[in-house]
Amino acid sequence: MIDHSRQALVGAIGGTYISLAIADIDELTVSNFALLNTADFEQPMQAVERYLTSIPRCPNKVGLAVAGTVAGDKVTFSYRDWTLSKNDVRAATGADQVAFINDFEALALFLPHLTDYNVQEIHPGQAVLHGTKVVIGAGTGLGIAGVVHAGGDWVALSGEGGYAAFPAQPAGEFDVRQAFPPGAYVSADDVFSGRGLVALYNALAKSRDIQTALKGARSIAAAGLAHEDPVAVEALDLVATWLGRFAGDIALIYGARGGVYLAGGLASNIVPVLSTGRFREAFENKGKRSDYLGKVAVKVIKTGADAGLRGAALALARSLPSPGAPLRSMASRSA
Repeated sequence: MIDHSRQALVGAIGGTYISLAIADIDELTVSNFALLNTADFEQPMQAVERYLTSIPRCPNKVGLAVAGTVAGDKVTFSYRDWTLSKNDVRAATGADQVAFINDFEALALFLPHLTDYNVQEIHPGQAVLHGTKVVIGAGTGLGIAGVVHAGGDWVALSGEGGYAAFPAQPAGEFDVRQAFPPGAYVSADDVFSGRGLVALYNALAKSRDIQTALKGARSIAAAGLAHEDPVAVEALDLVATWLGRFAGDIALIYGARGGVYLAGGLASNIVPVLSTGRFREAFENKGKRSDYLGKVAVKVIKTGADAGLRGAALALARSLPSPGAPLRSMASRSA
């Protein structure tokens, strides 16, 4: 018999996609998965209401990981002109218990529960038991969060690292500022995102006096990986170098001896390029701390891991008044 009392409706509401599923908040497993386009809805609960028509019943618990700022019972979204309250969720679902968590904080919270099947290693290392882990999510935008082991449990730490200034570039490298309006503040979020890849591709083509034919980040990534477009190839090589350099900085800031994890559509779509020496060399090239970073593993979280949804389930379990947080990971092999 299924214990419906430990099931929950979970969702990850991002700038481009909304994923929804039913989760077991003890085992952190998901079922009845659905992926919807954020642009198809005027407000987020419309997506939830559509999803509810596809399942026989709605659990009385809801956990949502959101691309935005969580303040008490309210969410303000970063990439849409949306706000959402727990009462809005209760009205649409009839749920008794509702939990919100920032999407990158949800990813970080789930890092200790990832298995080898959920990730692809692109930089080998020697993870320290209970060492701090950090996730860098590059998709619609860039987000960074870490998870620290304290008091016998894992505690997520999120911030606004994506809006830090893009790191200085060495002489002779293509100047990323050519991809943006003159004098604009260029943040890491501007570069390590789908729109950043498009801007870089167009700027490279313009500098080479080449007419561009590709539209959209996915098309550019596919053409670059297939070596069908030399400008796309160059764009991906630069992204791999820059992301390696940036990830190395973040690893040093967090002291991420437990590993660095890359998430999001941009990272998952260019794994072959990230697996080359370009990323590794840029990641480790930190002067006196190069040896330190040589021991830090870097892994890409596979989209099939549903880490955002499972992180939302974990956050919900922790928010319940009775002990409900999972006591074991999903598999014996840890990532």
